[in-house]
Amino acid sequence: MTLTDTMTDDRIILRVLSGAWLDGAADGLRLTARKKIALLAYLAMDRASVPRDLLAGLIWGDVPEPKARASLRQALSDLRAAHPALQRALVMDRTTVSLIPDQIAIETDMILDEIRQGRLPDALRTGGECVNDFLYGFETLSERFGDWVRDMRKTNGDRILRALFDAARRDDLPPPTRIEFAEAATMLDPMGECTCRFAMQLAWDLGDIGKALQIYAAFYARMNDELDMDPSIDTQNLAARIKMAAPSDAGAAPQPLSAPVRPAAPAGIVRHHGRPVLAVLPMQTSGLTDDDSGIGDLLVENMTLRITRAQDISVVSQTSIRPLSDHPDVAHLLMERFGVRYVVNGHIRRVGASFHLNVELCKTDEGLVIWADRYQITADDLAHAQSRIADEVVNCILPNMHGAELSEAQQIDFTHLTAYHHLLRAQDLAYALDPATFDAAGCQLQTLVAASPDFAPAQVALSDWYSLRVGQGWSADVAGDLAASENHLVRALASDRRNGRALSMLGHKRAVYAHRYAEADVLFEEALSTSPGDAETLLWTGPALAFAGQTEEAISRLTDARALNSDTPLGFRYDHFLAIAYFAANRMEDAVRAGLASATRNGGYTSNLRLTAAAAAATGQADISIQMVARVLAAEPDFRVSSLKANTPFRCAAKGAEYRRLLVLAGLPA
Repeated sequence: MTLTDTMTDDRIILRVLSGAWLDGAADGLRLTARKKIALLAYLAMDRASVPRDLLAGLIWGDVPEPKARASLRQALSDLRAAHPALQRALVMDRTTVSLIPDQIAIETDMILDEIRQGRLPDALRTGGECVNDFLYGFETLSERFGDWVRDMRKTNGDRILRALFDAARRDDLPPPTRIEFAEAATMLDPMGECTCRFAMQLAWDLGDIGKALQIYAAFYARMNDELDMDPSIDTQNLAARIKMAAPSDAGAAPQPLSAPVRPAAPAGIVRHHGRPVLAVLPMQTSGLTDDDSGIGDLLVENMTLRITRAQDISVVSQTSIRPLSDHPDVAHLLMERFGVRYVVNGHIRRVGASFHLNVELCKTDEGLVIWADRYQITADDLAHAQSRIADEVVNCILPNMHGAELSEAQQIDFTHLTAYHHLLRAQDLAYALDPATFDAAGCQLQTLVAASPDFAPAQVALSDWYSLRVGQGWSADVAGDLAASENHLVRALASDRRNGRALSMLGHKRAVYAHRYAEADVLFEEALSTSPGDAETLLWTGPALAFAGQTEEAISRLTDARALNSDTPLGFRYDHFLAIAYFAANRMEDAVRAGLASATRNGGYTSNLRLTAAAAAATGQADISIQMVARVLAAEPDFRVSSLKANTPFRCAAKGAEYRRLLVLAGLPA
């Protein structure tokens, strides 16, 4: 049975390997229009529902916005008219385009289904080039779409490679079939040392020593021809053990094992700007039933995806880690092979109707646990809780990683710090909100951006520095600083369009300072789609909602963000943004509590001091108002309430007027 045979007469196939087209086997449909296929691929493979503006900008970003929207409308109309399945699958309203997935079969999913059924798809028998050619040629459609294609290419390649590993391990399949799956994995990952050793070991364990040595010989030749390198010492040692166990006629021998060994640097591992490298190990399990045995793998995939979408660290792929996971000193091995500095370990255990999860973060070179936590969830809410736990784990890991890196940076000679360490030290100075060190932080960030203009986190940090300078009342050129802040976000996105923090910060500025609310909404949507588990991305979407009167949504988002990531140098901002939402909702007592929490974390954040003074005045807490006003005037002696009138962030004029009235009532000069 072939891939086409598994399709019902009423469905169509989205072909995505070696190019892309739409295939209706039953009625001869073949649709190849690039932008229409790109639109369908994006909906089918990544987002079930997408804002129209996001789709238009992603695929027709090279034309003016009105023309892009018109092109999207025409493409959707043409697709719906092309086939009954597409008419049923595509659902649209004025703002959103959605896809009902059961009408379209995706080629990569069909390949995975065939592997799970114990059959090797024809597409994988002659090599992995077809997977590497996923959406071939579509990278040139636009820069943003090209980034998405490359991400999807890696994601689907990893999924297929993992499925091949799983099939090769199945005891219910004949040994030749299992070896065939392992060989297919080596063709999909031709330079993967771990994949090669897995296939060699499997063939040896199943009694086919000749095949094990042939796999090694082929790998040895590829390494020499393409990289001018020998296999690693571990791979050579395994080949030597197999060779010693082989009879004299056991197939073709590999190249001499005594050849000089050069250190093997794994292909594709790049340490961008000194960012730390992390590995998430497979979850240990106990007490699980057959029905929930996959929860550990799913949780690891979820955590890895979310960490990968954070911009501060590099993550080793699961396909590289999985074959090493049984090694007795896997952390040290990962450090040597991939430069891994941090390892996430976990254990999940079923106790009755509950699951108990323990997670810890270790530093590989010291063997120290620098963060750990435990969770308990019930089987009934397992599906929802998996994503929630992954978010909590990631957003607890990142601050601790930040702290560990910062501690190391402070002990290294300044001239030898990496760009990443420069960034951490500059942010540490900036977030202290001390006038004596704030300008020095700005100078460090400007120097860093000049030296590493493609380092997106530095561009984001410098943008935030300009915003803080305006918010603190320290700017001599407010318009110039706001323009510079936005410019650095635009530069960050030019280097890394999937930077959720840059997208959400840019949306915040468009809404709060320029009152371009529609643009802000599109940016927020893209940010949350790009970095769904990042607390700081979520944080920046909240104030605009509060200022627009959508207070319940703002409170919900900011409460989630604060719960995920409040114990950091930026914790004061999480509390302050939540105080804004409470104030906008007329929950003044809550606004005072959140404002005081922010002031306790950082007593120099003047925008929070002002809002807390106003909320305290509204509730008659004069002692708090007096204290907050004194701090504001100490930091900004020339502050006047009238300066807020020209550019109030509140969309409702009456709410802005109420805020200014309460500030005067609190004791600030009119």
